[in-house]
Amino acid sequence: MTAVKRSLGSVAAIGTALAFAALVPATASAAPVGCTTAPGGSAEASLVGSSQCDSQADATSAAAGYGFEGWGSANAMANAAALALGFNGGTAVADGTAGGGPAAIAFGPGSLADNSAVGLGLSIAIAGPGATITLTPTGAVCEGPGIAGSFTTLQGCIG
Repeated sequence: MTAVKRSLGSVAAIGTALAFAALVPATASAAPVGCTTAPGGSAEASLVGSSQCDSQADATSAAAGYGFEGWGSANAMANAAALALGFNGGTAVADGTAGGGPAAIAFGPGSLADNSAVGLGLSIAIAGPGATITLTPTGAVCEGPGIAGSFTTLQGCIG
């Protein structure tokens, strides 16, 4: 039952992040890159123009990083699922361990969304242009337009 809850939670986090990403305006000149690491798969990295990504996961986890004229970096270990989406000059970093389901979305020049999740549960960090949004197991900091929240620690912020 716990494994099912973990899987459903991870799927929900990734689904939420992808739904939000669909609402973000596309960049006409974007050359998107995607890096996905399935459980037990090899780490990936890609750079095309100003789009870059990387992903890494162990045998029990999955990670996906996408760059759309930005950088998405995802790392997942110990039954975690991580998703990072960087748009139009944004940098998104999602790092999950011990069943965490972090999602990070950064859009706009100079934006940084950094989400580190430890333990079962979903969390998301979304940064707008020029913002730095950080979510860790010890707290959340929102500097500029953005939002962060964790269902594991029940901490969050709105910038």
